[in-house]
Amino acid sequence: MRTGDFIRTPLLQLTKNKSALHARFTANWSSDVGVYEPDDGLLLNRWYHIAYTLSDPEKRLDIYIDGEWIGFYGISKIKVQKVIFNDGPLYIGRAHSYLGFNGEISNVRYFNWRLSPEEVIEDYFDESQKKPIVYGSKIALAHVSTGKYLSTKGIKYDLGRNVQHYMAICDGQELDLKNDVWTIIGANGISIKEGDPVSLNNIIGFKHQATGCYLNSHGTNYGRVTPMSKQQQVTMCSDRDSNNDWVIRRYNSTTSYDIGHLMNGDIISLFHIKTNKPALYSNAILLGDGSQEVSCYGDGSDKNNKLFYNNTFSGVLN
Repeated sequence: MRTGDFIRTPLLQLTKNKSALHARFTANWSSDVGVYEPDDGLLLNRWYHIAYTLSDPEKRLDIYIDGEWIGFYGISKIKVQKVIFNDGPLYIGRAHSYLGFNGEISNVRYFNWRLSPEEVIEDYFDESQKKPIVYGSKIALAHVSTGKYLSTKGIKYDLGRNVQHYMAICDGQELDLKNDVWTIIGANGISIKEGDPVSLNNIIGFKHQATGCYLNSHGTNYGRVTPMSKQQQVTMCSDRDSNNDWVIRRYNSTTSYDIGHLMNGDIISLFHIKTNKPALYSNAILLGDGSQEVSCYGDGSDKNNKLFYNNTFSGVLN
């Protein structure tokens, strides 16, 4: 955050070539005070949790990487020396007069108090659980309202001669390693690279690990509706086509739907492309075996459209 070349409170940069942290602030005796290269530098193609804390009453700057304290600067003349703050614009990913940062930055938070070391560690452990979901990740999807996992019990919809699909259900609040695990794949006919992050608002697919079937939906013609609510069916089928394509969106209470990449623990909605994007839906309507019916219904805003991503099985398939 700088109002010009001389007020830089706070400033956090990476040094050239080495990518070591360069944490600075402006004080009443110098425009450029702080910590220079407190470590060996950051590695390429890796996420880091970085915390910069600064306090005039406590007369110090502290730097943390992944919750670990790596450096500090302390003001020695505490009665006469002080930090100069400013109300200029906050530049993220670039500086006032430099080209900026070539990489990705996510979840920047600015606190109006100095975090304690314990708060930094707590924040790191909270964030470290939100790992990126990549193509090839093995995941589970839990229905937010009821906590039950998207699954199957092998029950089939009879859609006519030689056309049978497994019924998708939400069942059990304890993870079933056989029936609740899915693999993230690309949209039908689209080439993807396993290990690449999954972008939000993208078209993707889901392959059920145990059966090898794809998460599917289709129109309601010929009476192809769910048994209880008479809504659009959600099934699992062995045929790979555009009925397996879903748009993924992360729910955000401020802007409704978010941008960026899919992360473990995200609350998302899935929209079926082929049938004009109704959202995957479940509720407390129980089938005869006690599982929840799953359908496509609504615009994604209802609480019953929300799913929770669990990336317990994160990894790229061989």
